[in-house]
Amino acid sequence: MSTYYIGADVHNNSTELAIEKRNKIIARYSVPTTIPAISNVLDSLQGKKYLAIEEGPMAGWLYRNLNKKVDKFIASDPRRNKLISSDGDSDDRIDATKLASLLRGNYLRAVYHSDDDQRSELKHWVALYHDRVRDAVRHINKIRA
Repeated sequence: MSTYYIGADVHNNSTELAIEKRNKIIARYSVPTTIPAISNVLDSLQGKKYLAIEEGPMAGWLYRNLNKKVDKFIASDPRRNKLISSDGDSDDRIDATKLASLLRGNYLRAVYHSDDDQRSELKHWVALYHDRVRDAVRHINKIRA
């Protein structure tokens, strides 16, 4: 059985996927950032699939929708990935490749994500509340100044 390490650099329009098997990049894909497009790539692989992405605005959405398609899903903190953030050039293809390598070496630390949609909805409303409080304080400080 083959083991695939997949690094994904996700943006709102496109996702770069680097697929590593036996310490070699065997395929690269640039697909739209949609669940069906990414699922098609994942479904085409036979064997164990480990997927790594960087934590960002879409990480929770991807986790809830792709977690069942792979054996292990890691959303990693990009600030902790010194290899990605400070090593030489950085573009989508390079970042995806480095994520796959870090995943293979087990150097990534996962950020917790929940499968529960209600919990993510609550987190969304709490974040909106904090934004509104910050805006109100900013406006009051403008008036006082």
